[in-house]
Amino acid sequence: MKGLDTPMVNPLRRAVTGFLLARDAFRAAHGAPAQPAQPLVERRRPKPPDPQSLSPIPTQRLFGIEVANLDLTRTVERIIAWSSTVPARTVITANLDHVMKLETDEAFQRAYAEADLVTADGMPFIWVSRREGTPLVERVAGSDLILPVAGEAARAGRSIFLFGSTLERLETAAAGLRRDFPGLEIKGIYAPPFGFERDAELQRELVRLFRTVRPDIIFVALGAPKQEIWSNAMAKAVRHGVFLNIGGGLDFLSGDVRRAPTAMQKTGLEWLWRAGTEPRRLGPRYARILARLPGLYRMHRRDRIAHEKAAEAAALDAIAEEADRSGTTG
Repeated sequence: MKGLDTPMVNPLRRAVTGFLLARDAFRAAHGAPAQPAQPLVERRRPKPPDPQSLSPIPTQRLFGIEVANLDLTRTVERIIAWSSTVPARTVITANLDHVMKLETDEAFQRAYAEADLVTADGMPFIWVSRREGTPLVERVAGSDLILPVAGEAARAGRSIFLFGSTLERLETAAAGLRRDFPGLEIKGIYAPPFGFERDAELQRELVRLFRTVRPDIIFVALGAPKQEIWSNAMAKAVRHGVFLNIGGGLDFLSGDVRRAPTAMQKTGLEWLWRAGTEPRRLGPRYARILARLPGLYRMHRRDRIAHEKAAEAAALDAIAEEADRSGTTG
């Protein structure tokens, strides 16, 4: 890597350029730790209280997921507000591919259960919410969050970090963000090597790195469920920053992958565009989703009914408890 006087060559050096994100650079600046760091520990964490300036997040239960009923502007405001507080937060943008993966992936389920905010990325969430008579105000896709979040971060003096994709795409995306938002502080970019999530030593290095660099907002572009699982674990370990999972958003931002026209995005046909532009990678995914659509909707209805019955039972229990309490004190 340019600017580093070291004979070692490792994945971090190859993947990062122009930022303090290499193992050798970190050790040179801070020294190697005397004892190895403990592995990341998966543990459930209660959602921390919001700053007093923020109202509770309204949600709608769809396909078994509590989805935030916020528009894009309110979502961005929430992310910026969280970025200056502790502990770390995670944001997930849900779609039907996630719903299918959630059926069998326990780590993915845990990441969703512990997420601080889940938005509706897929249009089927919007359509079903309308059919239920309680419509979501807006689709909030991961790709749609990047520019407004970066813009507000620049205005608020918050820093960002780009994680995932490829080095070339990250460099292009970072250059574009700096051009569009002068003064935006980009703490680093990192394109992890294949299989990095199974490299315990690299994970320890990343934990120490994020604790030192302390970016306020981390855009994570690894694809599901890897990005959500990794973000959930890293948020617990570093305790600062908002981990915003954006899928292929950085690829769109770099210009290497062209996003669907706005009309197709708004009418729910973005999947058709993506399947056509990347048929080998995305064609099978969307074929599976289409085949499962009727079953997924039936699952949603069963879950919705069960959830409503559980809420009704809890309300009746509360009445009974209050009656018992009144009888005891009366």
